[in-house]
Amino acid sequence: MVKKYITWVAPDSQEAYTHTEVWKSTDQGVTWTEFDVVNDPNYGKDGIVIATSYAVDKVGDSGHWYKIRFYDNVGLVWSDYSDYMRGSDFRGYCTIADVRNYTNVQSGEYSDAAVQMLIDTCTSSIDSITNRTWQGSAVKTDAYLDGNGLEYMVIPDTDVSSVSSLALDDDDDGVFTTITPSLYYFYDDRGGILLDSLAEVTIFPKGRRKVKITYTHGNADPTDTVRHLCILMVANMMKMDATRTNMIEDLKGTLRVGNYTTI
Repeated sequence: MVKKYITWVAPDSQEAYTHTEVWKSTDQGVTWTEFDVVNDPNYGKDGIVIATSYAVDKVGDSGHWYKIRFYDNVGLVWSDYSDYMRGSDFRGYCTIADVRNYTNVQSGEYSDAAVQMLIDTCTSSIDSITNRTWQGSAVKTDAYLDGNGLEYMVIPDTDVSSVSSLALDDDDDGVFTTITPSLYYFYDDRGGILLDSLAEVTIFPKGRRKVKITYTHGNADPTDTVRHLCILMVANMMKMDATRTNMIEDLKGTLRVGNYTTI
């Protein structure tokens, strides 16, 4: 058995979830068991507190599958389960060993705990700067979007990988008509949806909250570019370097979508 990290995208702040449940399958999804303190010492009776977006499986394996769901222990409400995930060998977008190999900084200068703190900081910063995440995929269930009056619209989120349901309020009565999945087309390279001319509703009704949709977004694993960027950012936090700073800005530019504001 080996230690595996499971990371995910935190729910929207307006959703009143208090904890995250983590479930594990050792037989590729046939049976599932919920985590306990044997898996992660920080796992409580209600799960992982919502402010933490990762768990550690101390008895993990590369063949194990994981899924999560959010839980409100006040209102007794659960979200849908996430897509299945695989555990990672490290937390964040690079490892402590990656940083030490690149910088040659030894534990006498920065402890493992200090390096991990920098990795966590840079991982969060990369998400904020790029408007994307590689910390796990998440499912948004019955999200309400504004319609544009056209047959095509783009989901206002990043790295949308699939759409599992779509319904439209076409006559402003609060009743949503479900669109048959074979009668709309999803373009995962841009997060766009095109309605077929034979769909139950052929345009996205113009107005607020006219579209109800369930979709999956986010990336389960960091790419080599993301990993490289995180290593460079951690190294720069240890010691600034002008050449490295320029490399960081170039890599950020290749990953960024939309605009961001530094607060």
